Amino acid sequence: MKEFEVYQILEKYGIKTPKYEIFDIDKPLYFDSFPAVIKIASDKIIHKSDVGGVIIGVDSQDELENARNKITQNLQNHGIFLDMHDKFIVEEMVRGEEFYIGGIYDAIFEEVLLFGKGGTLLEVEKDICYIDTYADNDEIIRSFKTTKISKIFPQFRGKEYKIEYVIDTIQKFQNLFLSENIAEFDVNPLIYTEDGFIAVDARIKQGKKEKRENRHRSHELFDNNTIAIFGATDKEEKVGYAIAKNAHTSKAQIYFVNPHLDELFGKKVYKNIDELPPIDTAVIAIPAKYVVNLIEELAQRGVKNFIVISAGFKESGNVQDEERLSELAKKFDINIIGPNCLGIYNASKRLNLTFAKTDILPGDIALVSQSGAVLAALIDKATSHSIGFSHIISLGNMADFDFADAIEELNSKEECRFINIYAEGLKDGKSYLKAIRKSKKPIFIYKSGKTKEAKKAAFSHTGNISGSYEMLVGLSFAAGAVIKKDIDELIFASRFEQFKEVLIITNAGGPGTILTDIVVEQGKKMYELSDEEIKQLDMVLPPTWSHNNPVDIIGDATAKRYKAALDILYKPDILIFILATPQLMTDGLAIAKAIGKKANIVPVFFGEDSFQEAFEYFKHEKILYFNDLENVANIL
Repeated sequence: MKEFEVYQILEKYGIKTPKYEIFDIDKPLYFDSFPAVIKIASDKIIHKSDVGGVIIGVDSQDELENARNKITQNLQNHGIFLDMHDKFIVEEMVRGEEFYIGGIYDAIFEEVLLFGKGGTLLEVEKDICYIDTYADNDEIIRSFKTTKISKIFPQFRGKEYKIEYVIDTIQKFQNLFLSENIAEFDVNPLIYTEDGFIAVDARIKQGKKEKRENRHRSHELFDNNTIAIFGATDKEEKVGYAIAKNAHTSKAQIYFVNPHLDELFGKKVYKNIDELPPIDTAVIAIPAKYVVNLIEELAQRGVKNFIVISAGFKESGNVQDEERLSELAKKFDINIIGPNCLGIYNASKRLNLTFAKTDILPGDIALVSQSGAVLAALIDKATSHSIGFSHIISLGNMADFDFADAIEELNSKEECRFINIYAEGLKDGKSYLKAIRKSKKPIFIYKSGKTKEAKKAAFSHTGNISGSYEMLVGLSFAAGAVIKKDIDELIFASRFEQFKEVLIITNAGGPGTILTDIVVEQGKKMYELSDEEIKQLDMVLPPTWSHNNPVDIIGDATAKRYKAALDILYKPDILIFILATPQLMTDGLAIAKAIGKKANIVPVFFGEDSFQEAFEYFKHEKILYFNDLENVANIL
């Protein structure tokens, strides 16, 4: 599509273009607005500036003719010869700050806009953000503020820049992209002027867009009252044994199915489907070749929820059976988790339908992950730090149930306060973003697949192609999610997200300074001591104490001194780190007992052998603690 044709489409949606005229290749040029720009419009050329196909700063009719001749010669020097299908465009030269807006039809997120700093260094600077075509004003602004160029708004060097122009222009391009059969476009530069943005140089690639069919779910995933575990076994090395062991003490009614077994964990084992009482949920841990037929038969009997633990589907090349699972889910209006997953967990029913080795503690965090191995590792670490979960969903290959479904499901659960997601790849980006926007609960996301090599690993592991890391993270953040840079933050950060200010009480200045840097780098603010608090601390601390935060109570601090400082400074709405280093007189266990057990107090005992008794005490009392400084960042 030639540029003047693009201008006509832009004008249709109220997007400003410069005053311009179109000329046949052999017609005389006439233009009455100078300075002007002359450029070639030809399907033979992609980047005009690379072949000398544009000349700016033309100030008269004579210069205009000379510029045309110069462009013709430049093109011939590059082996490009013009014909009757080509045109010259002469347009008014527009001056102002150069921006860029583009659009791409992404396989995952469908129509996505890119917006930011424009000009010839666009590909080098890459100062852009990603904006969904359904983003509202707040989402547009949130995304735009991640760019460096946004810092000139609302004023820079005495000039006013109106954010309203940004919103208005992006909304017009949103409408254009959703309405037209466009696969890709870019406008560079998009010039900011006192009257708004003007699209100066634009390209459009037309193409048909395939829309996904949105599915409304009729049944809750966690409506599990009567559950059958297919593949339950007495062989301890098998997955079916681990699931049966974890599940059999649940409040729900659990049935085991195995044609070669009579009894397991004191329960009768059913030989086949025909023997089974009615069930609402099936956990399937049998060879992949039997899974599709089993699900179809159970779905015909009214089973609504399926957790497919079995591997051997898309991740190993068996695409056909995985597609059949998707078809069955739609046909019978059922929920299918997996295949190739760890399972699900519901604390309210003490229902552990996973083969995780570690016991899962109850809590208020919902954890959603594609990778079962990552999920198992996070569960193990959470348990060691006395952190529990309200719900766990291992999505696996996501043949049916995906992130959007998980977010919607978990929003209806009172026990869940936080939704924490480990994502490798997505399938339906638009539904995913819609779910984040609608969520009434905070969503924390860690996205893997930053490098090309990691994306390949994610594909082989889950059968999903990872989308652009920058795009997924940018769109997720703009929609309202909190992006985490370390995977451990998925179990730690939500617990302390509400605290904005931090207090440190320490017996060593150096580690206190390091911890202060960590706190500030994570976006928290150091609590400021009041004059009254300083006066009270002077009465219980040595004269050489720090008189600020971190509160350095000196190396010979005893448990009594820690407690005295804490009693004066404790507030329930600030996060408090009790930092101890091993001095000759430091009694770690006594300090641990003295500081008590409060949700906003985190002991950081910077050592190892000297604090073993204290660590055992923390574990016994289920108190979150750290024995190093670096990992503290994971809770912030």
